[in-house]
Amino acid sequence: MMPPDPLTQLAELPEENPHYLRAATQMGDRREVVADQDIFAANGMKLLAKGSKISSHQFDMLAKHKLSTPLDQLLATERPVDGGQLAFEVGKIIDKDPLIARIVTRGGDPLAIKHQLAGLSLPLPIRFRLTVMQDQRPDLFEHVLRNYIVSYALALHLKLSASDKTALTLAAICHDLGELHTDPELLTSGHKITPQERRYIHVHPITSYVVVHAFPEFSPAAAQAILHHHERLDGSGYPYGLRKAAISHLAQIIAIADVSGAVLRRFDLQRLDALFTLNQSRFDPVTVKALRDLLRSVTNEEHHAVVGKDSSLQLAHIADFLQAWLALHAMLEGQVNEQVETDSPLVFLFERMDSIRALLLQAGLNPDDVQAMQSFGQDDPDMLVELQAMLSEMEWMLYDIANEIERRAPVLDGISQAALNDLICHLRAI
Repeated sequence: MMPPDPLTQLAELPEENPHYLRAATQMGDRREVVADQDIFAANGMKLLAKGSKISSHQFDMLAKHKLSTPLDQLLATERPVDGGQLAFEVGKIIDKDPLIARIVTRGGDPLAIKHQLAGLSLPLPIRFRLTVMQDQRPDLFEHVLRNYIVSYALALHLKLSASDKTALTLAAICHDLGELHTDPELLTSGHKITPQERRYIHVHPITSYVVVHAFPEFSPAAAQAILHHHERLDGSGYPYGLRKAAISHLAQIIAIADVSGAVLRRFDLQRLDALFTLNQSRFDPVTVKALRDLLRSVTNEEHHAVVGKDSSLQLAHIADFLQAWLALHAMLEGQVNEQVETDSPLVFLFERMDSIRALLLQAGLNPDDVQAMQSFGQDDPDMLVELQAMLSEMEWMLYDIANEIERRAPVLDGISQAALNDLICHLRAI
């Protein structure tokens, strides 16, 4: 089945989103932002004259009206972000991060990373958005730059064509523009995201796509890479749950750069290796191998694994989850056996659990003997330490499965919601 047209999926157009509007007007409190032309409401009412200074004082007034023209085409700011500034900021990241510097060097052409950006032609509305991101969401701005660095190094290593490298550059720099339309409170540390709030997060690739698709600078390949960057080969991604060849090959590169970003910043290469070992079915193996090739010269002394939770507690969590799954498995097995030849929404649940079982077996654990799992390694603490990176990544996989169940909940007919909620609670007991 073809995915729906992303242009028809948003409840509101990006320029009508209050979170982006607030960020854009608040930027005017810190630097000059002016109306580049008269600003009209959709009903023809003139709201602001050309040259008017914009600040947070205008937020309430602008938020009350649907604008006749997208906000990005109405506002201008001093020294908006351009390719040269992006190249400068990327250079700063490379200079301060030895692991990123190594990836760039092993990519084959260290100067190309910056030169590609310096020559980039970006539409003024996109430059404005990137300026808002740099000013109001600096962590997000650094994230997209790091994603670009790793993505482009992979492109060099994989010997992509010039046109693919240009499309990948645009997509990596702009893939998270939609995050500016997400309430920043949802992304703060410690905030417990509700299923409804998670839907706003899951729509951000569509928002990013809608923002860029009309600009001729963004080829269909660049726009598709932005739209698909959270899709996964096994169908576990979003927004459409696409599989394998249906996913843009450039999006698969951005996805690998995306998920490895936080681990690379912690210099936790053991955890990174566990991440891709445990998620073999989700990511393009050729690109994963390319990333490992770029990192393979790192010495054992540089593998600074971050010590996290007690491994015995991690094992107990996984064992507890397995017991909850066994109860639900018995309830669902007959339904899935009857529908396994169809595209039943129940099948994905069994696929995810089968992958968890396989990973446990690969780690030397017996998923059918929960009691033995809980006592595993009690007489050999060193073994538990060696398992820690894999167990930590496995716990995050469980958390992702919980998110996926919630996302698919509306089509999971015939399942006890109480049993499903119980399984989600066990999955998220991190």
